[in-house]
Amino acid sequence: RMSQMAPEHRVSEVWDDAPSGRSRGPRLIEALSSGGPLAQIVSLLSLLVIWQLFVMVSGIRPYLLPAPTQIFVELFDSFSVLIEHTWVTLVESLAGFLIAAVVGVGLAVVMVAVPFLRGLVMPGLVAFNVVPKVAFAPLLIIWLGLGIQSKIALSFLIAFFPIVVNTITGLIDIEPEMLNLVKLMKARSRLQFTKIRLPHALPAMFDGFKIALPIAIIGAIVAEFVASSEGLGYLIVAAGVQLNTTLVFASIFMIVIFSMVLYALLLFVESRFLSWRPSAR
Repeated sequence: RMSQMAPEHRVSEVWDDAPSGRSRGPRLIEALSSGGPLAQIVSLLSLLVIWQLFVMVSGIRPYLLPAPTQIFVELFDSFSVLIEHTWVTLVESLAGFLIAAVVGVGLAVVMVAVPFLRGLVMPGLVAFNVVPKVAFAPLLIIWLGLGIQSKIALSFLIAFFPIVVNTITGLIDIEPEMLNLVKLMKARSRLQFTKIRLPHALPAMFDGFKIALPIAIIGAIVAEFVASSEGLGYLIVAAGVQLNTTLVFASIFMIVIFSMVLYALLLFVESRFLSWRPSAR
């Protein structure tokens, strides 16, 4: 049978029947070059190893730059405190993001339905977005107090604009032929919105959500920097005053971890709603 087959078929069959160890190298290289989870893990581990070696070789003082092993020990020793403050920051940032999503999408729908309102409101939103939101933190604390409300408000202000802009873009950027076809079928405006505009706007909306979620977390932490008695931002400031750099880095690690978890959950939701989208897979 092998003698009757073309040379290229014989080669491919022999290659397929070869031990898996021979093809393991190219597969590993392909996995690392694809930017997938394996490549990300290898990149992170390489960074930690380089960091550890630099601290060991340079002899830099721990209060300036602690080694990763020292940070992991601090994470273990202060885990209960870190979890307590992480929970506060998580609630603040998630609340701000969800409020921004509801209000932003609602305002975008109204502005698309009423073009006059869009021309009236959009310049003001752009001007508001130019102002650094950190400047509003002292005002929000004066107006809303030192509690969780001021942190949620700043998180909302930072996350609001990208959601509005992306949702408006998604609702407007539709092929005119499709809208004309629906109008020729004499479909109601509500049906045009639910069957045409909203499904086509979902990719742009989720792109806005993916931009807004990380900066909502930043907004909550910045508000905690200004004035707070709890949260990871407060913990970073308190540890910095005491020159406890290890605890500062441990708090930063907690921010990275829970931010990645929230972002992964958002990607999961996107994959449920937009399973047809290549990036959502």
